[in-house]
Amino acid sequence: MAAIAGKCARCMRDVPADARFCPVCGARVAGAPRPLRRRRENEKLAGVCAGLADNFDLDVTLVRAIYVIATFFTGIVPGLLLYLVLALVIPAS
Repeated sequence: MAAIAGKCARCMRDVPADARFCPVCGARVAGAPRPLRRRRENEKLAGVCAGLADNFDLDVTLVRAIYVIATFFTGIVPGLLLYLVLALVIPAS
């Protein structure tokens, strides 16, 4: 059983210590921000999109779709260079 961190401000239910959102109402739970890291367990290429999705609390598929669309609209080379730079700069988890 997970440790209880406190109460949700919206629904006043117990929230587990490792939760970023209330499991009952879905409200964001205040907590320390997670550092930006490439996610190795959910990676497709280098884990950049998975790390960004985890950092911004978004679905990884949504982040990947936005990245691919933005890469095609800006020209393929800038998007690939940005991904390469991010893969080199962001540390792996």
